[in-house]
This record gives sequence, structure tokens and C-alpha cells, in this order.
Amino acid sequence: MNNNNNNSYSIAGSIYANYIIQSIALIVIMQFSEEISAQLNTNPLDGIGFVASGIGFGKIFLMFAGGILSDRFGRKPFILMGMSCYIIFFAGILFCHNTIVAFCLAMFIGAGNSFLDTGSMPALTECFPRSAGTASVLIKAFISMGTLVLPFIVTVFHTYHLWYGYAFLFFIACIILNLLLLAPRKFPSKNTVICGDEGNNDYFIGKPNIKFEGILLIIMGFTTTATFVIILQWLPAIAERGIGMDQIAAKQLISYYSTASIISVFTTAYIVKKFIKPIFCIIILPLLSVLTLLVFLFNLNPTMSLIAAIGMGLTAAGGVLQLTLVVMQQLFPDRKGFAVGTMYTASALSFIVIPLIVPKLAMINVSYAILVDLVVALSSVILGLVVYSRFKKVVDMKKI
Repeated sequence: MNNNNNNSYSIAGSIYANYIIQSIALIVIMQFSEEISAQLNTNPLDGIGFVASGIGFGKIFLMFAGGILSDRFGRKPFILMGMSCYIIFFAGILFCHNTIVAFCLAMFIGAGNSFLDTGSMPALTECFPRSAGTASVLIKAFISMGTLVLPFIVTVFHTYHLWYGYAFLFFIACIILNLLLLAPRKFPSKNTVICGDEGNNDYFIGKPNIKFEGILLIIMGFTTTATFVIILQWLPAIAERGIGMDQIAAKQLISYYSTASIISVFTTAYIVKKFIKPIFCIIILPLLSVLTLLVFLFNLNPTMSLIAAIGMGLTAAGGVLQLTLVVMQQLFPDRKGFAVGTMYTASALSFIVIPLIVPKLAMINVSYAILVDLVVALSSVILGLVVYSRFKKVVDMKKI
């Protein structure tokens, strides 16, 4: 039993470490936008926005298939493939001088994201079936660690005029080391069922409908992701170009966002474990995001940019997407990989839509970008309420 526990913790440790790299990969193009745009001879806003949109295309092409194949062949091969995709991106971009090629390399970020998610999300719930919510939410803590550290790395490289490639080579070395640690590990059965704290998985009092609450949860995969993607990828650009903040100060807003999200993740993980079920959190957290964005919309200034970064880190980045996935896996426990594949395909759409729409809106009027985020967050609240109305009809709430 102890050996099984040690193996599960070792697997989880490698998975969480991967998510630090994943979060860095998702924003590294924007954080090093000046250097990469100069290398590609393109515009640091629109041109880099086009390159970054490749992330979403890479995710959406492979996420759904990855989820289904993960249910069939197991989790480990997809995690290893995801790690390999990140190596290809970090190595390839160093020698790239063409925007189209860079777009294709960015698709490897999306592909790596797809493979990593469809392998890692089910693997964590299978390693810790009685604490699936907590194990899944903790992913956000490690994602936030990456987004917390990267702006400081960028600041050091800018200050000392260092070649950005040294950072990329370091990321490659970290991935290879983690790959060597993970490769020998034996993963738990892919048929493990998520259960409650008492080990009871017989909690249905009705039949969940994949064509109703399933679809609504999949849509929430888009809305919950888009809510934080706008802030994560574009708050520095909004603060710098729309509000007039210094470039370094604008980029460091993401560090405040990430610090707040780390605090939120551990708080949310504890609350989910002890007090509030995931189904309630997927309503409460988006509602708090709505309130934060509403205040920001009517007070666009440097101080409110900082408050918004912290507020959105505490709410939108507190693990809403992961908790939404847990709710879907609770409703459809025999289709965990499918749940990841479909929900994260919808999530991937945000990485296509946001980089193509938000920069154009922000160039017209910075408040439009915030308004879009507000509408998206409000949509999550409405969808969450509808899902809850169905959830309490088909699930015995005392057994989960």
C-alpha cells in the first residue's frame, strides 16, 4: 500500500512539474514578444498575436482525439508525447525566422497541452480517486508558479540584455530531466472510478444527460478558460498600451495575478476538501470574477490594473476549469478521458479566439476587451446555475 502511495505521489509530482512548464509555454511568446518579433521581423502585437493563436489550433486539433485514445490506451503515453512536443517548440523557435513556421511551432505548444491534459487530468483522479477535486485543483497552483516566475525571468533577461534562448535551453533541460524520472513509473488502472471521501461511488439517483448538462459543461470549458486567458495573455498589453503603464510594470502584473492564483488554489483546494462541493464553486468563483471585472471596467487606471490582476488571480485562476472538469467526471465517471477531451477542446477555442479578437478591440478602446471578459464570465455563472439545477436531480449530494 505504501509503495502504491509513493508511486502515486511520484507520478503526481512529475505531472505537477510538467504544468509549471506548460504555463510558461502558454505565455512565453507574449512575454518575450519584443525579442521573438524582432527575430521573426513581425509586429509585436498583431504578428505575435497570430503566432500565439497557433497554440489554440494545436490544442483543438488533438484534444478530442487525445481524450478518447487516452481512455483506450492509458495515460502515460500521452503525457510523454506532450513533454516531447514542448521540447520541439522550445528548440525549434530558437532557429526560426519565419512567422508561418513560428505559428506551426506554436501549434506544438497546443499539441503538448492537449496530450498532457488528456493524460494528466485522468491520471491524477486515478492516483487519488477519493480526493479528485483537490488533486485537480492543485494543478492550478503549479500553473500559477510558472506564470509567477516567468515575468521575473524576463525582467532579468531584459535588464542584462541576455539572449532569450538561454531561458529556452533551461526549460528543455528541465523537461528532459522530468521525462527521465517519469518514464519508469507504473500508472494506476485507467478504469479507476472517482468516489467520495467514504469511498462510495454509488451516488446517482437519476440518469445524467450528456446532450444537456454534458454540453453545458463543455461550453463552460470555453467560458472559464477565456475569462482568465484575456487577463493572463493580454492584461500587460492592455495596461501598457491602453492605460500607459511602464512596460516592465505592466508585465509584472502577471506576477501579482499568479501570486493571487496560488493563494486561491490552495484555499480552494482546502475548501473543496472540507466544506464546499465543486458544483457550488463553479458558480461562486465566476460570479466573483464578474464583480472584479465590473469594477475594473469603470476604473481603468494603474491602481485598478493591479487590483484586477489580483482579483482575477483569486477568482478566475482559482481552479474553475479543473473543478468544472471534476463535475463532468462525477456525472460521467466511465468517460473521464472523453470529458477531458471535449471540455478542453472547447477550452482550446479560447486560445484561438482571444488572440485574434482582443488585440483589435483593445486598439480601438481598452474597455471593450474588459467588457468581453465580463460577458464571458457572466456566461459561466449562468451556465453553472443551469448545470446545478440538473446536478441536484441526478446526484445524491450527500454521497459526493
